[in-house]
Amino acid sequence: MTFQLEPYQVFIILSTAIGAIVGMIKIMGNQINKNIQQNFESTNQKIEEVSRQAVKGQEEVRELERKFLEFKADMPFRYIARDDYIRGQTVIEAKLDAVAEKLEKVQIKQGIKP
Repeated sequence: MTFQLEPYQVFIILSTAIGAIVGMIKIMGNQINKNIQQNFESTNQKIEEVSRQAVKGQEEVRELERKFLEFKADMPFRYIARDDYIRGQTVIEAKLDAVAEKLEKVQIKQGIKP
């Protein structure tokens, strides 16, 4: 069994096959392009989210710095350094010793035994 095709029939079959192949390539190209666009969109969304988080992080760091500076400025008014406390106690004790010494002198002058 042999097929005999006229040249126009061969041309129609070849053009149909080529058209089908080109159509399939276009469909695949559109699907690939759509997939790439979706990937770009999700990547852009992630980049925007990271950018928002970075801005929020910077704001939080600035807030912490501000609070720390306020703490440093307020600290001398709320807390006493150990050396300052010891110096204050030494002055108070010296004054008490001086008062006790004066009392002893007064008692000695009046003849009262301490």
